[in-house]
This record gives sequence, C-alpha cells and structure tokens, in this order.
Amino acid sequence: MALPGLTREQMIEVDRIMMENLNIPIELMMEHAGLALARLASDLTGNKTKTIHVVVGSGNNGGGGLVAARRLKAWNQDVMVLIPRGIESLRPIPRKQLERILGMGISVSEKLPDALSSDITVLDAYLGYGYSERQDPITDDVFEFLSNNQSVVSLDVPSGLDSNTGQCVSAFKPQATLTIAFPKVGLLFADKSQIGDLYVCDIGVPISVFETQLGIKWSNLYSLDVLSNLYLEFELSQIVKAIPVYHDEKRKIGWAPRHYRNQ
Repeated sequence: MALPGLTREQMIEVDRIMMENLNIPIELMMEHAGLALARLASDLTGNKTKTIHVVVGSGNNGGGGLVAARRLKAWNQDVMVLIPRGIESLRPIPRKQLERILGMGISVSEKLPDALSSDITVLDAYLGYGYSERQDPITDDVFEFLSNNQSVVSLDVPSGLDSNTGQCVSAFKPQATLTIAFPKVGLLFADKSQIGDLYVCDIGVPISVFETQLGIKWSNLYSLDVLSNLYLEFELSQIVKAIPVYHDEKRKIGWAPRHYRNQ
C-alpha cells in the first residue's frame, strides 16, 4: 500500500480549499513551507556549510525560499539571497517576505555568482509545481548555476521538473527535494537523480482534504491507513521522508512515509 502523487490540478485545488474554504492564507502556508526548508537544510548540512545561497523565483515558491532565508539567518547562519529575475519581478506576497529579510540585514543580489566553493549549499526556490517548459534565458542561466553546484536542496519540485509528467529540462541533481503538503505525481515518474532524497512537509492541510475532497481512490494500490501514518508522522515532525513503493522492480506506484531522523 502506498500514497499516490498529486497532479498539478489537484494541488491547485488544495490551495483553493485552504484559502477559500478554510480561510488559511497563502502567506501562512508559505511560512510553514519556508520553516521546513530551513530545518531540512540545517539538518542536512550540519556544521559543514559556512554559507547558504537561496535562489528565489518571483512566485510563491520563491516566497518560501525567502522565509527559509529569514529563519536560517535567525539561527545565525550565513545566508545570501539570489533573485535572478530581479526584485521588481516579485509578486506582492514574496515582496513582503523580501522586506522582512532586508530588515534583518540579509544580503540580496540580482545576479548569479560565477562559481561557488564546495562548502556552500544552494536552496532552490526558483520554480514550483506550476512550472511548464518554456524558452527563457534567465531560467536557463539558473539551471546552469544549479548544475554547477553539488549541494542543492529544492523546494516542492526541482526547478525545471514538470510536476505532472516528471519530464525535466534542467540537468542539475539535487541532494534532496522537500515537497509541500503531499508528493507530486511527477516525482513518481522522475529518476531519483533528478530529485535526490524526497521529503514532504506539513503546512497544515487537514487530513480530510486528502481523504474526501480530491477524488483519490483509497483502495487497491492506495490506502487510507498509509495516509493516517503520514499524519501520525506529522505529529512527531513537520518533515517526513517519502520512501518509494514499487509495483515491481521497475514501476514506481507511490510513496510510503517514514520519520527521516530515524534513518
């Protein structure tokens, strides 16, 4: 038994339910996601990393990266924020997050550095689950930058990976991906090298949304018991590791939750 992956359209519906039906604003969910990204980055790097660079896009995924930068700075981590599309590209809610990090004295650059030393970790908060392939020279530069760094942790989906199909136009290999609320179906189809270790973070979506409101068939391959296990793990930690489940040796059908600090 396993958890399925959500499609892009199902994740849009999750966001709609949270904002319109439950009156939970995107900014609050962004705070949860950014805090989880900061915690995972801190856990994965330990004392090895002297500096963390956060690559920020113009949308809500970028806003999550800005939250992570603020939290890491509060923990006395050396942080640099990179906004390759420029500060003016930021949407209103990420712009508020930018104002907060500027108030903390975090350095911000609109240019990508030419090279990074091996003791720097990069947080990829450039593109989220809404990405679809398009021609864009700035995005191409971001992909190249991420490809040139060995320690990358991606938020929600690795930038350049289609959350529905798993097709990936970027060539970088993240150390880990922290997906938000629930694994995306494209992560099932992608090669492990394109996502690294997969984690899922709790942003406060009630279990009932996944049980009854998204049309998931909780039978045969997918079980409500596994969903309950995910939420039991969320009680222990905001971050849960997602272990792939296979129908046979080759075909991945879903994920099973596991408390990652016990690995």
